[in-house]
Amino acid sequence: MEHVSRVLTGGIFTNVGALSTPLNLFFVQATIIVSVCRALSLIGHYLKQPRVIFEIIGGILLGPSAIGRDNYYVQVLFPASSIPYLSLVANIGLTFYLFLVGLELDLKLLATHGK
Repeated sequence: MEHVSRVLTGGIFTNVGALSTPLNLFFVQATIIVSVCRALSLIGHYLKQPRVIFEIIGGILLGPSAIGRDNYYVQVLFPASSIPYLSLVANIGLTFYLFLVGLELDLKLLATHGK
């Protein structure tokens, strides 16, 4: 018996969904998160508010406090199996952000005002 391997890719001519692989699902999740936060920050720009405020609001909207209460939304776009990947990328981003904050730290100012 001959073993035939098929590459599973999503598309309109296959029966495999576009969100079936973890990488595809991550790209969709990242696109949704960035798009919602960016759209909200544009609203915040007109209200003359800091961008970070509307990014936090976007996180609240996408999280379990608002839209995350819908089971279909959670099962399709943010299933439990994808959370470790999303968490890993978020932790890497936070590490880079803290590294950049550390680069901008003025040690002379800290030494004079540290008392």
